[in-house]
Amino acid sequence: MNTYLKMIRDHWFMKVTPQRLALLRIATGLFSLWYLLSRFSMLQKMVKNVDAYDPIGLLSWMNQPLPSTVFWWITIGVIFLNIAYIIGWKFKFTGPAFAIIILLYFTYRNSWSMVYHNRNALILHMVILGLVASADAWSWDAFKKSKKGYKLPKAHWQYGWPIQLICVVTVGSYFLSGIAKLAGDLALEWANGSAMRSQVAVDAIRKEVLGSEAAPLFDFLFEHTWLFLGMGILTFVLELGAPLALVKRRWGMAWALMTWMMHWGIFFIMGISFRYQMTGLIFLSFFDVEKLWNPSKKKLAVAFSTKDPTKTTSRSIILFDGVCNLCNGWIQFILKREKNQHYHFASLQSETAESLLTDSQISQDLSSIILIEDGIIYQKSDAVLRISRNLKYPWYLGHWWLITPKVFRDRIYDFIAANRYNWFGKQEQCGLLNADQRVRFLDSADSKNYE
Repeated sequence: MNTYLKMIRDHWFMKVTPQRLALLRIATGLFSLWYLLSRFSMLQKMVKNVDAYDPIGLLSWMNQPLPSTVFWWITIGVIFLNIAYIIGWKFKFTGPAFAIIILLYFTYRNSWSMVYHNRNALILHMVILGLVASADAWSWDAFKKSKKGYKLPKAHWQYGWPIQLICVVTVGSYFLSGIAKLAGDLALEWANGSAMRSQVAVDAIRKEVLGSEAAPLFDFLFEHTWLFLGMGILTFVLELGAPLALVKRRWGMAWALMTWMMHWGIFFIMGISFRYQMTGLIFLSFFDVEKLWNPSKKKLAVAFSTKDPTKTTSRSIILFDGVCNLCNGWIQFILKREKNQHYHFASLQSETAESLLTDSQISQDLSSIILIEDGIIYQKSDAVLRISRNLKYPWYLGHWWLITPKVFRDRIYDFIAANRYNWFGKQEQCGLLNADQRVRFLDSADSKNYE
């Protein structure tokens, strides 16, 4: 019994970094903001149709809808709260406020239409994230705390259980969808594919009558009834079997991937787009996606001698291509705009760079800017964006781009690096430096080149 309780505890209260919870906050907030802005006019027109008003849920007591002007101002307020939710500004207050208001707002919005489980999953995700510590990282509050010397919290169970709860909400929405199919008039006809085939055909006919086009795969699939049998069975497996995704992480990731593919299949067969699902945002909680945003790090014991050979210290060191005009221009840019004399420099062609990177298994790749800070090596876009944190306003805002996926950032970096000589050329000697700047170049050859 104790073994099972331990398994449940370790699974439900798993230790997770605050970055993962923060990423879910940002992703859901951005999607919600896109929805509110893109549907702004539609929402304002919708609430003017008083005859179609049918209050539901928490607002079922409202016999009359709000005046359209009041709803307009409420929508503006929700948008501003949404932005505060994304950036994590005063989240102790704005987070819970947004959670409550967005729940009421979309309950009111659903009083004019069908209740879509895909949109409600988003709302419940944001309610959870708004009520927990999802702004302890990658937020305005965390940035302000770091300025006061507070360190970013480490992995903790308080960040794990909200993610598990979000997974439960996601799984629950699909499970209820499967139950609804079984409880409906068509029941098991969904499993043999006949109901799905009929629904696809009706949808295609409706689109052609209205002057639109059927989905890309309709003509091909409709002739092969056995394919609908397979899709019907798979749909039931993914919906009624959804709770199994909560048992093991690998099962959860496999289920999320197959369900995501199912939604793209629905799009190509019927032309119906469930955007929150098709983007994959609804399934983020099943994956360690924060690792895509975390800079690649490699520990390295870095110490170099100062003018006084008896003293050694750890410094922030930038390694760069010493003959590249673009790289040297970047160094000049840093020297003119840094907040303090925080960085030291060395060219990647120098003996200093070779000695620093000898034990790191990182090659002296001339196409990569390298930052060594607190014994950690950062490369390419990670290095450039982290360097910007020590620059003056507005240049220090560049480090916020670290929240974007590393794979995208590095592709842009690699493209520029591959063409840097053709676009910007080479040089044998670099720009003039004053005496204070020259002492910050660790290799003697570097400092001479700058004289």
